[in-house]
Amino acid sequence: MLDRLLAFIDAVIAGIGRVVSLAIFVMIAAISFEVVARYFFNAPTPWVQDVSGWLQVAYVFLGGAFALQTGHFVRVDVLYARLPARVQALIDLVLATALFACFATVIIWKGTELAYQSVRMGEISATGGWRGPIYPAKIIIPIGMALVALAWLTHALRQVRILLRPDAER
Repeated sequence: MLDRLLAFIDAVIAGIGRVVSLAIFVMIAAISFEVVARYFFNAPTPWVQDVSGWLQVAYVFLGGAFALQTGHFVRVDVLYARLPARVQALIDLVLATALFACFATVIIWKGTELAYQSVRMGEISATGGWRGPIYPAKIIIPIGMALVALAWLTHALRQVRILLRPDAER
C-alpha cells in the first residue's frame, strides 16, 4: 500500500516536473521576442520582463519537487556523500526534515498570505506599460512549496525504510 502511494506521488511529481521543464522554452521564446522587438524594430514590449519573471517563479517552485525527487536538489555533499546509507537516512530524517519543515511552513504560510492579498486587491504589474495580473505568479509559490513538501514526505518515508530495513534500495 505504501509503495503504491509513493509511486503515485512520484508519478504526479514527475509529470508536473516534465510539463514545467517545458516552461524554459516559453521563457526563451518570450525573451527572444523581446530582444528582436527591442533591438531590430525599436519596439520594446513592457510585458516580457514580467512574464519571464513569472515563468521563472513557476519553473523554480513547481520544478523544485521534481528536482528533489530526482536527486538534483541543493545539498552540500562534501561529508554527507561519504557516510553510510543508514547514517545519511538518519540525517535526512531528523535534521534535514526539521529544517525543511521550518522552511516549508514559512513559505507556504507567507506565500498563501501574499497570494490571497494579491487576489483580493486584483494586484497588477507595477512596471508600467501594461496591466498584467500578478496573482497567478504569487499563487504558484505556496502550491509549488506544497509539492516540494509532498516530495520531501516521500523522501522521508524512504529514509524510514532504509533505517528499518538496511537492505532496502536507496
